[in-house]
Amino acid sequence: MAQIEQTITTLEIAEMMEMRHDRVLRKLEGQDVRGKHTAGIIEILTHHNLGASDYFIPSTYKDESGKENKCYKVTKLGCDFLANKFNGEKGIVFTARYVKRFTDMEKAIKKPQAALPKNDDLFADCYIAKQQLDASRGAWFRKNNWKLKIIMEQFGWTRKFLYHKILVELSDIYDLELEEKFYVQRFGYRPEYKLDLLDGSKSLARLATGYINYLLTEEGDY
Repeated sequence: MAQIEQTITTLEIAEMMEMRHDRVLRKLEGQDVRGKHTAGIIEILTHHNLGASDYFIPSTYKDESGKENKCYKVTKLGCDFLANKFNGEKGIVFTARYVKRFTDMEKAIKKPQAALPKNDDLFADCYIAKQQLDASRGAWFRKNNWKLKIIMEQFGWTRKFLYHKILVELSDIYDLELEEKFYVQRFGYRPEYKLDLLDGSKSLARLATGYINYLLTEEGDY
């Protein structure tokens, strides 16, 4: 079994710190102010050949307008670096939150669970049937179903294929197996379908929204 990558994104870190995402990125990448350059954590690690990718892994996400933006996946060591950059109450609160997040990851990984379904196509077929029978399911789908219909018509995609595309996009940033374990911890039961994870994670829902908004700006045959 492949080892589950234990990281959180800089988007999550920004939420934990209650600050703008671009400020977190400046801590990592440095900034130029009035002609003076301040080196960021990644630049310093790279300069000293200390393996920045062991701490911060470049990635991207699509915002709610569909625009692709830079972010990083951050390991626990990377969070340690960031925590040291923030003093006082903000640093204390962030440390408490990220330590708990990684502790929850460890517990979720170690907790034995029944094998999860592997067939995404079967998952999608069942999900379509469930939606047809239950129009009142997840908030994300109630809000975005009209967009999904436009995308399916625009590209000539089936709903099953669109759901698969969304899952692939989510899995580029997040470990869905681990997110499913978090879902169980939060709600006390396993999600009936993989896309139910959107109802349990604001970060996943935001990424999915960004992706479908991006698709709305494209012109078919994608």
